[in-house]
Amino acid sequence: MRLAWVRVRLRSARGATLAAFVLVLVTAFLAAALPRAVDRYEDGALRHAVRAGQYQDRGIALTESYEAQQGLGGTDPLRPAGIDAVQTAARSLLARSVPLAPGASVQGARTTKESEVTDPGLPLTSSHPPTADLVAQAGVAAHARLVSGRMPRAPGAAPGGSAPAAVEAVVTVRTAQVLHLAVGRTLHPRGLSPTPMTVRVTGIVAPRDPGAAYWNEDDDLLGPVVNSQPAGIGEQPKTYWHFTLLTDPGAAPALPQLGAGISLYWYEPLDVGRLTAHGVPALRATLASLSGGPLAARLQDAVGSQVDVGDGLGTTLTNFVQERDATDPLVLIAAVGVGTTALAVLLMAGGLAAERRRTEVALLRARGGSLRGVAGRLAAETAAAAVPGGAAGTLLALLLLPTGRWLLPVLLAALATAVVVLALPLRAAFAVRRPRPGGREDVATARPTRRRLVVELTVVVLTVGAVVALRQRGGGGAGGTGGSGGGSGPGTDPYLAAAPVLVAIAAALVLLRLYPLPLRLLARPAARLRGAVAPLGLARAGRSSAGGQLPLLAVLVALTVTSFGGSVLAGIGQGRDRAATATVGADARLDAVTSTLSPRLPAAVRKVPGVGLTTTARVEQNSADATFSESYAVVLVDPSSYDRVTRAAGLPSFPAGALSGHRGTAGDEVLPAVLSPGLARQVGRETVSLDTDLGSTGIRTAAVLPTTPAAPGSEFVIVSAASVAALAPAAGSAAAQVVPTTMLAMAAPGRRIDAKALREVAATDTSSVSVLLRSQERAALKDSPLQHGARRLYLAAVAAGAGYSALALLLSLLQAAPGRATLLARLRTMGMTRGQARRLVLLEMLPQVLLGAVGGVLVGLAVVPLLGPGVDLRALTFGTAPGDFAAVDFGLGLRANPWALALPSAGLLVLACAVLLTQAWLSGRRRESTELRAGDRV
Repeated sequence: MRLAWVRVRLRSARGATLAAFVLVLVTAFLAAALPRAVDRYEDGALRHAVRAGQYQDRGIALTESYEAQQGLGGTDPLRPAGIDAVQTAARSLLARSVPLAPGASVQGARTTKESEVTDPGLPLTSSHPPTADLVAQAGVAAHARLVSGRMPRAPGAAPGGSAPAAVEAVVTVRTAQVLHLAVGRTLHPRGLSPTPMTVRVTGIVAPRDPGAAYWNEDDDLLGPVVNSQPAGIGEQPKTYWHFTLLTDPGAAPALPQLGAGISLYWYEPLDVGRLTAHGVPALRATLASLSGGPLAARLQDAVGSQVDVGDGLGTTLTNFVQERDATDPLVLIAAVGVGTTALAVLLMAGGLAAERRRTEVALLRARGGSLRGVAGRLAAETAAAAVPGGAAGTLLALLLLPTGRWLLPVLLAALATAVVVLALPLRAAFAVRRPRPGGREDVATARPTRRRLVVELTVVVLTVGAVVALRQRGGGGAGGTGGSGGGSGPGTDPYLAAAPVLVAIAAALVLLRLYPLPLRLLARPAARLRGAVAPLGLARAGRSSAGGQLPLLAVLVALTVTSFGGSVLAGIGQGRDRAATATVGADARLDAVTSTLSPRLPAAVRKVPGVGLTTTARVEQNSADATFSESYAVVLVDPSSYDRVTRAAGLPSFPAGALSGHRGTAGDEVLPAVLSPGLARQVGRETVSLDTDLGSTGIRTAAVLPTTPAAPGSEFVIVSAASVAALAPAAGSAAAQVVPTTMLAMAAPGRRIDAKALREVAATDTSSVSVLLRSQERAALKDSPLQHGARRLYLAAVAAGAGYSALALLLSLLQAAPGRATLLARLRTMGMTRGQARRLVLLEMLPQVLLGAVGGVLVGLAVVPLLGPGVDLRALTFGTAPGDFAAVDFGLGLRANPWALALPSAGLLVLACAVLLTQAWLSGRRRESTELRAGDRV
């Protein structure tokens, strides 16, 4: 019986069935795609982070220092059997929990101190002779192709044991070319032992795969490198060639003959393609256990010695987790927002279907149908369209976004499908649960029930709790320096992540409470107007259903999530702009590397295309002294030009008046100074002595400045250069002239500084000058792969939320479309023109649309001060790795984005007007007989 019912209903309402199928397919696809998209970009970011590190940090590195008294079960640990035992034990412990690359293990022994090779004929880069390391790394024959000669063999015992036997080795083609080595060449490395070792080159090899882990265990395996010897003060460092001699693993016991230490190493590269973000906690736990836990104890028991674990991979994973913790709140907020909007739309669709079939359901109920029976028939009818749509959407997401996890996507898609299946029957059954006379529930006259009041108060309490908890947890998120890891805020707490959505819901409830008031106030004055359009339009707006809250809810949530994301992105952009500005101090910065800038350089820089305002300063770095307990910079400036450049750069205004009015005389040795906050606290109101290259002078605090362009990120004292020169002991002589060390330049209005020409001027100067551009620093502060993936996902979620909000608006317009079409048909019979019809439909529906659009803008503005203190953007802005920009307060925090506020609201208004005008136009083309029927009610 129920199957026949479903078949008949599907045939009679094919359009509604197809619409339900498409809606469920899209919603199920988005629900299943969201977690899989998160997994995909997080996995990609993790693999990028691991690949971007050094080769030694792309796997698990184990090392052990060899000492002569060590033993391994009676076996010399330098013997291949001893080295193999450690590798076998370590790999067996890691194989189950770590994705190791098959067949890529690296193991061996090398000398820890480089040995000088003084044989004649080797090329020199200075008076320092070349040096070499002896490396006994297993598998050279499998990883190298023999170009000439033969592979090395293990050394035999010397006759009579009187002298050590010669060690055979091979070198790479690159090493042979640079150091002029050939097969048969004998080298004599000198270590700490008085007797040099004899090493005979038996072959020259070429790596089969230069990018393999085997050839990147150290940077000197593929070819020689240039090292330098530490130099004394005023001395030039001595450079020299350093290269590697690859010996047979059986030669490892001979390495101690050099008298230097021996390092045993084992390296297990990870299969980076198998790394997953959800597997990071288990991988970090394994590394911690191997460093000093159960795995470390088991490995020590197996090999009989203590093996050290490198921390490079652990640092990479820690940085990844910290950055992911910073981006997760943004993604979770987007997920909660689009999920709430989609839920509202699905419930609206069910409510619209229930309202359209209310008479039919009431008739079934009047003829003896039970609530369970009626709801079951409607659920079966809806499931016939929703379940195939949900299954198709889920399957599509699983195929298009392949990842290792599928349970959560399937559950989310099933939840979306269940909402669609149950919305219509539950809403219809609730409407006819008990007989009641028909009547309107006009928004302008309806009285809220106690149940509604309880629900609204509950939502308000939840909203206040979420906002307060978020602000308390965020603590200090509005400022701080970049580069600090972690980041506070919503974290992965869904309740706190729902704070923007809860604010939007609370605002929707408040707006719905206030909405009838202006309608009542405008209805009476409009009734006195001559025309019928305004009074009738306002009356129709007031007669809209009081239960139509879901469209406004969906619109406000979507607009709030959009504006919140725009505020986050605007805050990140502004923070990076301020960081680059504070680091450089201007659009371009030139610093003397060794001493001072040449006298001709400032004039040459001013001629560079695009250069506008400029200023010079002398920056002297002073260590902690009796006056100040920390290192600081003394900055000698021309106050007027320095003030102009500071203002043009957008940094805190420089108090030029505090310095420029004082010229300094021999009888007045106390100068006003501008101090950083830290130094100002130490000085207070006292007069202290300041040491400069031109002598000592007394200073007093005239003003305090948080940062200054000439000395970014450090404590500083700024004084007038002219005043210091006037007080110098050699005043008036050339020795008292303040020679600048730094020059700051701002671009001319509407132009950009020619970076190439500026560097050419600096390169041709007689002094050594470094050039730093603000655009260069800003470009360096770009999104990491993890941040880029989170941003793209957030924008996709915002787009989906905007689509659902537009659909909610269309559904609300569709719900009133039949009655509106009938009304227009009746009014046309009474002489209403097409222009009047268009104005009528706009005046009828625009109050509701304006309520959502204006409410969305207001809520978007409100979330900035409400939620701003609880959102820490440091890790999102600068990442978790230490940055090289100035550590100053960048004023990080949410910033209202006008485009994110205005464009979505304006788009909804335009869409509503277009739909209403289209409906009025279509209604005008139809005959009244198609719309009017005897007994119709409007």
